[in-house]
Amino acid sequence: MPLFALPDDLSRFHSDALAYACVVQNTIAAHGGCQTMSSEALNVLEWNAVLTHRAVRSLCEEGWTPITGILNRTLLDIFANCIAVCDVRERADYMGFKFFSEFYRKWLLDPGITNPERDEANAALEMLVERLPAAEQPRARELVGENRPRPYWFQPEYETPSQVLARAQHDIRPIYKMLSGITHGGYSMKILSNDDPRSEDIEPREHPRNIPKAIAACSRLLMEVCYVRDQWDNHGAGIEIYKELLPRLLAFR
Repeated sequence: MPLFALPDDLSRFHSDALAYACVVQNTIAAHGGCQTMSSEALNVLEWNAVLTHRAVRSLCEEGWTPITGILNRTLLDIFANCIAVCDVRERADYMGFKFFSEFYRKWLLDPGITNPERDEANAALEMLVERLPAAEQPRARELVGENRPRPYWFQPEYETPSQVLARAQHDIRPIYKMLSGITHGGYSMKILSNDDPRSEDIEPREHPRNIPKAIAACSRLLMEVCYVRDQWDNHGAGIEIYKELLPRLLAFR
């Protein structure tokens, strides 16, 4: 049992946002699942978002609300990745390839990589390349041969996450910048989601003033991730659920 159970209205809203994610996922699965590299990337990103969304609730219910900003900032990064994948339809599968291949491309540059590991990474990259349309494969092979790691996988198409988020339907770059301090261990971590910043008590405690903000933020960001995926793979089949959740979200502000 959680130490500090959510109020009923917050609990229902969190669960309903999760149910929206499940509807999007199940509808895609019912129509044959992911058919393209871009769809596969959005599938992974939604999975990441669902786990992060659930983790925020766990932190709130166990008394650790002040650090939920770290996970909500992570959700913003996940949302930015969704936009980077499918913002330009003509290159979406190539961007999906970049998203998946980054781990292996960086692994190959690790000085400590063993020969079996190098073979594994190269085999994974070749499999990813072959899943692309034939017209995209030469560019993908060129990327693999660059041997130049970049801070963000979506470079040089976009230079920073803020530049990607500028392409979102709502301008959430100020929130991204505000939560950067939390992610980087700044002073804002102690004050933004903490009901009593003056307290030095490090034991778990309830934060009734800030819990609604944390739950609303993680649920809204999960909704935005799912909205992108729903529009991309479902032609907006879940839009009515999204619209029904929005006014309920505003009630928590």
